[in-house]
Amino acid sequence: MDKKHSYKDVFSQTEYVKIMFAALINRFGDSIDAIATTWIVYQITGSAAWSALIFGINNLPTVVVTPLAGPWVEGRNKKRIMIVTDIIRAIVVATVASLFLVDLLQPWMLLISTIIISTVEAFRTPASTALTPMVLDDELYEFGMSLNSSLSQVVQLIGLGCAAGIIALVGISGALYIDMATFIMSAVIILFVNSHEVKKEKVVFKFSEYTKDFIDGVKYVSKEAVIVFFLLYTVCLNAVLVPVNGLQAPMAEQLLHSGVELLSIFSITLTVGMLLGSFVYPFIAQKITPKILYWGEMVAIFAFYVGIVVAEPLYSNKIFTYVIVSVLSVLLGMGISIGSSMISVIFMRKVNKEFIARTASIATSVSVMAMPVVSFIVSGIVSFVSVQTVFIVSGIATVVANVALSKFLYLLDDKNEGESEQITESIRAEEDTLSQEATEA
Repeated sequence: MDKKHSYKDVFSQTEYVKIMFAALINRFGDSIDAIATTWIVYQITGSAAWSALIFGINNLPTVVVTPLAGPWVEGRNKKRIMIVTDIIRAIVVATVASLFLVDLLQPWMLLISTIIISTVEAFRTPASTALTPMVLDDELYEFGMSLNSSLSQVVQLIGLGCAAGIIALVGISGALYIDMATFIMSAVIILFVNSHEVKKEKVVFKFSEYTKDFIDGVKYVSKEAVIVFFLLYTVCLNAVLVPVNGLQAPMAEQLLHSGVELLSIFSITLTVGMLLGSFVYPFIAQKITPKILYWGEMVAIFAFYVGIVVAEPLYSNKIFTYVIVSVLSVLLGMGISIGSSMISVIFMRKVNKEFIARTASIATSVSVMAMPVVSFIVSGIVSFVSVQTVFIVSGIATVVANVALSKFLYLLDDKNEGESEQITESIRAEEDTLSQEATEA
């Protein structure tokens, strides 16, 4: 009889525990850095436009680098990549902290540091993912990944909760130095991991092969209606959330008339909402149709954008401010989490497994692409209009986008399951024809 495993068994996987512990330390530092960096951008620029611009720049490497980073990482030592990228991030963060401390930090320096950090993260993530199966037994994979994910969320909440206090105690530069220290600690821990990697010939990146796989993926995506809907849905979702992500500091100061402590409250309650949404989704999905969940997410996002502006007269009272922001943020987090979970499950169920990796890669690049584009637009608009106006327009845009995409809602039903296989066969037939023509030529 097969042995039943539990979370306790994960701790017998010593090397995996080391990697998990390093990731948790990183997450704590990133949580503090998220608040400190958001505030530092707005403090040195005094511009909501710069806040939106840097948020957009931060996502560019995900679009450009991520599709190419995976093949490059595959043929190289993952442990070494993780250590080197941690060290690079530590150096960059320390440089930013030092420049800010001596009052020499300029907005263009923040742009460069943001690009460097985001680029190295695009390499570290696939390296860490590829290393996991080497240090974690197959039968413990689900428990190990679930434990890592749950602890990461807890640590993130702790970091967000401590961020305002840490900044008040040691200043923004001090908070960034703490983030630097977490990267160094992570690199040291990874150094002592026995990754069980064997030396092998490096995989040479062939652009022609990558292009062929990419084109096949594009063909599949363009012919599969449910994936077209998935792409449009994620693009619209990322786009309408740009203002709340990119204008957090201006929101806190101009709209909520508060300081950095409000950013911590917003981030904590938003994370709590997303955790609650993830937890309840499997249960409510059994009783509520995907179509209702689809409209429910729209209501949650609209309620946040419009509600937080309409309630502005109440922000003279700090308690009212904290309560209103907390309630709306939890609602927003739950809406985003439930909607994202719903569309992800549909994606996994209806996409042909043969194309799922390429499709996911294309979907990630395309959906994230909306974020820098909209961020640049917002950075220009916010120079002429208030944050309040941007939020109201974003709420209206959410409704317009959901109504426009509602014509695809029939795809949320469990129908046309054979469509994906038919498309796959069609693409295979095209490939066979092209291959035969090339042979004859």
